[in-house]
Amino acid sequence: MKMLFLLVLLSRNGAGDINASFVNTQNFAQCQQKALLVKGIFLSAQIPVVESRCISSELQFSEFGHATSSGMPRHFYLVRFNSEAVTIRPIADWQSCMAMQQRDTGPGRLYCSSSIQSLGSL
Repeated sequence: MKMLFLLVLLSRNGAGDINASFVNTQNFAQCQQKALLVKGIFLSAQIPVVESRCISSELQFSEFGHATSSGMPRHFYLVRFNSEAVTIRPIADWQSCMAMQQRDTGPGRLYCSSSIQSLGSL
């Protein structure tokens, strides 16, 4: 199976909540290029980027669109960044996600995030 790379980018919205953006790429160099492009779009719109990393992953997300309507259904994810990896866990709703984040004592930084992107089948 071919190794794919996933850009995981977390940004903070005006209310202080964390939004997750995911971009699937074919190789690490392409992932890094996409990271620069997406970060540039967010920063030019004065949207703070909290974390960003390219990881090898078989996870597939629906297409990222920076101009997509904020009225679309939201999906919730617990995203953990540590020095070695990024883990992404789908969560049923915002309240459960926030409760899990508050109870967390694991290594690294754990974020409850929302996204308009859905996790596809592997």
